[in-house]
Amino acid sequence: MVHEWFEVQWHCGTVQVTRQRGRRPSPRPGYVLVRMNACGICGTDIRAVNGNKSTRRRTESYLIPGHEGVGRILSTGPGASGLQPGDVVVILPHVHLPDSSLPGGPCQEAELNPVCIGHGHTLHMGWDRDGCFADYIEVPAANVIRVSAEMRTLARRSAPALGDALFALTEPMACVLSAYKCIEACYETFYQSGFQVGRALVVGCGPIGVLHAISLLDRGFQVWLTDTQPRRAELARWCLNNRVHILPTESQDGMFDLAMITASSVGAIRRGEALVRGNGVVYLFAGLNAAERAETGQGDLFSYERLHRTAKGLVTLNPSRSRAQSQVYLGQSGYFSSLMPAALASVATHGAVLDRAITGIIPGWASSRIESRLPGGIDWVTEDGSPAIIQVLHGIELRDRHCKLLVRLS
Repeated sequence: MVHEWFEVQWHCGTVQVTRQRGRRPSPRPGYVLVRMNACGICGTDIRAVNGNKSTRRRTESYLIPGHEGVGRILSTGPGASGLQPGDVVVILPHVHLPDSSLPGGPCQEAELNPVCIGHGHTLHMGWDRDGCFADYIEVPAANVIRVSAEMRTLARRSAPALGDALFALTEPMACVLSAYKCIEACYETFYQSGFQVGRALVVGCGPIGVLHAISLLDRGFQVWLTDTQPRRAELARWCLNNRVHILPTESQDGMFDLAMITASSVGAIRRGEALVRGNGVVYLFAGLNAAERAETGQGDLFSYERLHRTAKGLVTLNPSRSRAQSQVYLGQSGYFSSLMPAALASVATHGAVLDRAITGIIPGWASSRIESRLPGGIDWVTEDGSPAIIQVLHGIELRDRHCKLLVRLS
């Protein structure tokens, strides 16, 4: 049977939505064919397209971007055990490289985790190889996780307007949960103790900032938010049912046990540094934009970007403070694959909050419209009728009016 489908293509610095026509391929051995239900648009997708994030892709090649997806299996290839047509699955974007191509030899990690990800032992769907922004994708069976009937029922109860589409947030939630696993491991190594619940500051109030606030509240922290755009901080607080505080811009004292940096700028990091108490944690969750990657900590002691990428930690004296005071620096990119079940459960459990945080829906790849889900919100439409996803990926500024954007296909 001949089918038509849409996909987003990235080629030579531009992205376009293309209509494809033909027979859907049978999945290769060890692969599954997935009909996408919904895909989240991540800030790193936008940074990669705009050159603010380094990738290993060849610019002349055609690539499908996107890495936050949920869909339904249509067919399975030989060897895709444990999966069957009809299963709802979440896409896990990091794919292990063959052992022979790894720098320094085979990966010694027992599970996919931020250390092997940060040391170049994986390729990433969406900027190193084809990702989720298509009606149909073929993906390794090892890179999907089945969503149980129990989780789907919980999602329908907590976010009935989204249903299975809610699970597009599973991968970012897994990355968020992984940060706290890294913090706990660091404190066991450095101090032979656990990291105590206290006061946390989230720097950057985008979707990842909201996910961090959810996780911190679950852990019993008091949470403050700060953002260069006050309206964005207010939107995040509304998404979180006003359970968090907004930090006054004049605050300067080291009052926090943890500063979680979710914005891709040195200014955000230095804001966090100034507000963390002695022995507190400055966590570099976001990679720096290209123009700021060469920036280092005070005295050129270390590279912010390297700390983020390699998922390593250090304790340092910060001479920028009025008194010598140690701080713990940590960072990570990616997720522990073992945390995926916990991420699924967290997404389903917090569906009502995440339903509020998904403030805009693009109804299909070719749609020129972003449908606002905010109370009193106004839909946004491209002036020339081009697909909204294209303008979003090329960096149109919508942060003052939206939190999370989702492309919904069914």
